[in-house]
Amino acid sequence: MRKRIRLTGRKQLARSSVEAKVVEIGGKKLVAMTIANKAAFAKMPVTARIRLRLFENKFSETLEFGTLGDMKTTAEIRNAAFSAPSCQLRVVASDEDHKGLLLGSSDTWTLRTGGQDEGGTGSEGILYFQPHDIAPRTWKVDVREDDYPIVYIDRKIPDPRTWVRIDPVFVSCVLPAILREVFDDLLTGNSPPEQKWAKDWLDWADTLMPGKAPPWTDGRAQKQDWIADLLDSFCQRHGMLELLAGKLTQEVAV
Repeated sequence: MRKRIRLTGRKQLARSSVEAKVVEIGGKKLVAMTIANKAAFAKMPVTARIRLRLFENKFSETLEFGTLGDMKTTAEIRNAAFSAPSCQLRVVASDEDHKGLLLGSSDTWTLRTGGQDEGGTGSEGILYFQPHDIAPRTWKVDVREDDYPIVYIDRKIPDPRTWVRIDPVFVSCVLPAILREVFDDLLTGNSPPEQKWAKDWLDWADTLMPGKAPPWTDGRAQKQDWIADLLDSFCQRHGMLELLAGKLTQEVAV
């Protein structure tokens, strides 16, 4: 039977209420978490249970960190499939009268479990790259609701983080395709999204096409034309064609 969690009176908790990171001890992968802002939990009972829900690629797991009055500092991640799961902080009542009542929760954010790597579109750090088991695919984009998009690179690729930064084939051929996927997702609505990551991506687009805002209220064809113009500007600014042609010319010469 699916357990229902009642939402009445839920408090919105900031991500900064806690500090969470992944550590490996004795071959086990753990999340270490501490409370960074005690005031955020001041009106909650000490018996309330602290949980961190992880979910990625249809897998999910809930980590238990004890109660506010007796909090555990670590919890083991048992699902080996996680690479960069989304996570959400939850505080749930455990006393008999209010058992199951969700007292507080945060927005989701990304918990990178294999060390984080940002970049790819510039110094802004608006795109994450993460090694993961995605065979037979070489790369795969995950556009998330509340955090920056992640590009998974299959672990069979040697030194994948270096590959995505300096390989001319990836940079000139794959990166524009990644940008198209992200902006295609961003422009599905009829108004600019409110999420911080989305605003950062749109600000980045404005550096390539100053003053040319996306056609939010137009049809799909107009939006696709805007994305095409953006990709042209990106490739032209970074000399993508010349980069790839130079690489191929060198290989032919050898």
